[in-house]
Amino acid sequence: MKKLLTTLSAILVFTAVVTACGGNAEKPASNDGAKPTNTANTEKKPDSGQKVEIKFFSNNPDRTGGQGKAEQLLIDQYMQENPNVKITVETLSPDPQFQDKLKIYNVSGDLPDVTMMWGGARYLSPFVKNKSLVAFTKEDFAGQGFIDAAFDSFTMDGKIYGIPKNTDFLVVYVNKKVLADKGLEPPKTESDLFKIAEKLKGTDIVPMALDGRDAWPLALLFDAVVSRQSGGFDVYHKAIDRTGSFNDPAVVASAQKLQDMVKSGVFGDGFLNLDYGAARNLFGQGKAAMYLMGQWEMGLSTDANFPQEVRDNMIAIPYPASDDGKSPTTDLLAWFGGGYSVASTTKNTDEAKKFAIWLFKKENWARTVWQNGITFPAQAYDEFVTGNETQLQKDLTEILKSADEISGANSQDRLSASTSKGYLDSITELLALKTTPEKFAEAIDAIADKSHKELNP
Repeated sequence: MKKLLTTLSAILVFTAVVTACGGNAEKPASNDGAKPTNTANTEKKPDSGQKVEIKFFSNNPDRTGGQGKAEQLLIDQYMQENPNVKITVETLSPDPQFQDKLKIYNVSGDLPDVTMMWGGARYLSPFVKNKSLVAFTKEDFAGQGFIDAAFDSFTMDGKIYGIPKNTDFLVVYVNKKVLADKGLEPPKTESDLFKIAEKLKGTDIVPMALDGRDAWPLALLFDAVVSRQSGGFDVYHKAIDRTGSFNDPAVVASAQKLQDMVKSGVFGDGFLNLDYGAARNLFGQGKAAMYLMGQWEMGLSTDANFPQEVRDNMIAIPYPASDDGKSPTTDLLAWFGGGYSVASTTKNTDEAKKFAIWLFKKENWARTVWQNGITFPAQAYDEFVTGNETQLQKDLTEILKSADEISGANSQDRLSASTSKGYLDSITELLALKTTPEKFAEAIDAIADKSHKELNP
């Protein structure tokens, strides 16, 4: 991970300097949102070829905010520049439903021309085995500022099957006013989470909103807690590689810590019934003091659906450090998980590939998501810093810039497709208090062993 950290530091140093000199921290980059490119590049060109329809499959139903907004801005621009191309968008959410539909498309041989895709063997293997995806090379994106390690999770057998769009990392979003009103400060260590939960007990404020219905956020939480108990990310990497084991004291201690958090009310009551939108809304409406999620929620503070008072008091912090100092906040769970793939079997494959490469010209995706306060691109974005970044953008930049150790792939993305569900189910069962830490460790170790054998026949 040192190569990745060096590259990220080079990208972020300039950003930190410029944002530190900016004006009002809470002011968005632009009230109307940044245009994807210069207007000179968006003039309508003459119709130059046969009419082509590209089907685009996204997990972002909201086309007016977040990454759905970025996608739509760029899709509209591309159609303006290429009048012979029509891009039809299909959306589906939440992610488990999207992924199920994607599997159906793959099996039926009817994969959309361009689709949202996740990196890692768990997601990519079925599509690669089915020869459903176009292969790219790094030369396709020369000069576009991609972080070298960004393509790793989309690479299988030396070929690139997807384009990474974000630098993803886990953080805690905090409503500093909600905590201050109760005489509390943002948590610095794990024990602070328990103190906050105790102080908020009996109030109408949930200490930390957590999407428990979709098991993948629980797995990210598990990775973060394991890193704190073990002093890094080697435990789960080695357990999945089978150079180590999940039957490790640090894993058992982590499982116990998670159950203690549940019993102490850190996540409130009924969190396993909260889906992504409900957990996000709980925090956005000021009914939760904190919210555990990735940096891709950078747009929380500019979401007009939430009260201004809540948006004005949002900050982002790293996941709290271990109490014993073994794992500081500079140990960061970060990876390159999401991106786009192109179907290899449609009649418009060539046009779709052309569009996908265009999408990641750095003045397109990187500029659009950064200047609209949407997310961190997997590309250098220093030239697009305005000085008017939001407080969340500044906080998240500092978290990433300060990281000394970065995890790389998270645990769930390293498992085989057939074993990942059992792994997530086991973590859900643990947080539902339906198993013991010891039995949990044994169960996921057996799953890791099965996964390794499937991925290394």
